[in-house]
Amino acid sequence: MMSHGIRRILCCVGLRNDCDSVLTQAVMLAVATDAKLHVLHVVKSLSDDVVNTLRESIPDRGIIKTLGERRLEEASAMLDEQIKDFWSRHPDLRDAIGEDEVTRSVMEGYPALVITDFAQRSSSDMIVLAANKRSFSATYAGKITKGVIKRARVPVVVVPPSHH
Repeated sequence: MMSHGIRRILCCVGLRNDCDSVLTQAVMLAVATDAKLHVLHVVKSLSDDVVNTLRESIPDRGIIKTLGERRLEEASAMLDEQIKDFWSRHPDLRDAIGEDEVTRSVMEGYPALVITDFAQRSSSDMIVLAANKRSFSATYAGKITKGVIKRARVPVVVVPPSHH
């Protein structure tokens, strides 16, 4: 098989909106290029205002740290659930790629930065993500998507929302 130079694909998903079309696209690309697939979800950092309010009302720093860890754990559980649901709805894709070939992680920070940073550190050759705007048009791909496109050093595949 000819190598397209695509060995690792980074697929970025949100948790609120349906990430089915993004995962489908990423898995199909991974199968077609024989690449490894990594699914990443970024939990947006709490704004400084929120953190300051928490600090004023909760003197115990440990509690704030626990809150942050809980947000990541909850996002982690939701992501696992979403991926599991995805596989159960698409057994054909699961068989094609092999469930074990897909790794995942949840990180916290400013999404566009975390995504492009992670892509670089993990030597990803391509980033797949949603248009993350309901009314998708080429002029407005959503803040995160635009930020990723601006910073990425590898091709970015933007998946439009599926029209049900």
